[in-house]
Amino acid sequence: MTSISTLSEFLLQSGCQYRVYDLGRAIRKLDPQTFLDIENNRKAHPYPRLGYAWLAVLFWNKQLSHQQYIWFLKLPLDEQGMLVSAARNHFLGIVLEALGKQMDNASPDTLPEHPYGFVPGQQQMADFNALVRKAMKLPESEHLANVQAYIRAPADQEWQSLALQGLADLAASLDDPKTRQLFISQFTALHQQVQLTLLNSLENHQLDVGLSEFILAQMAAHPTQPAWQIAGLRALSQSQADGLVADTLSKLLQGEQIDSDLLITISGRHWHRLLPHDLLSPYINLVAEHTPDLFAPVFADLVRLPQLRTAMLAMLRSTDKSPALTQAIGRLFSEQQQ
Repeated sequence: MTSISTLSEFLLQSGCQYRVYDLGRAIRKLDPQTFLDIENNRKAHPYPRLGYAWLAVLFWNKQLSHQQYIWFLKLPLDEQGMLVSAARNHFLGIVLEALGKQMDNASPDTLPEHPYGFVPGQQQMADFNALVRKAMKLPESEHLANVQAYIRAPADQEWQSLALQGLADLAASLDDPKTRQLFISQFTALHQQVQLTLLNSLENHQLDVGLSEFILAQMAAHPTQPAWQIAGLRALSQSQADGLVADTLSKLLQGEQIDSDLLITISGRHWHRLLPHDLLSPYINLVAEHTPDLFAPVFADLVRLPQLRTAMLAMLRSTDKSPALTQAIGRLFSEQQQ
């Protein structure tokens, strides 16, 4: 195994099949060519968060084992969102030294301590497990049946007994017509914590128009409750009802219930809708006016996104800025010079 310069090449030359998921802004699958382009610095990473690419690399070798292995990797990006190759090369060197050609021992536990790993939160781990099981056509977890029984008859079971994995499995199975109907018909009868957890899990799935309309109706039924607005926005993160979601974002940005958590949710989950729907300028101005302490981290986050970088930099040079935005940008430069 020679001349290996990327993780993609290492896995392919080792006879492995693999899938790469981004976990930075909800869970999204990266196709192999996109991942290779990112590794070769031909393309900026599309979903940076806090200056890093948060990746899950799932791989397996059918000739050696039926087991799948996962690396959860937090790899640094430069200010333009390009992968810092030195960090990737360092990790690759660790892998090559530790594993060599023995891919049947390629468990994350076999790698020595290194600075590039991370542990997803409990809910994200449950959602990732549900997505992987479905993609690999593996059986659902034993917790799904318990969740389904609770949803059919919420009064007959304590909601606290439900496993997070079972709720994640249910969210991942809403493409099944019977599960979808059960979810829609019984949702309002569930305990609020179960409702919000299910909505949070849905951020990792591409909801169709019908389910998106259902989520929007739940948000409309709780207009003054920030927790519902945030959970609803998370659920609609990858919604296919782009226009409907954009209209909701526009109304929220003009409403009186906006707060810092809601603004962070919008930039973190709906950044891809801000520019195409002419919401970027209203959003940034709202941050500058109502939550000025949030401006610097929000700007730093959005300017690293490939879709928004040019527009964010142009905003700095614009002569048509509101007084609040002018002041916020002035503070930003002042803080950078200190």
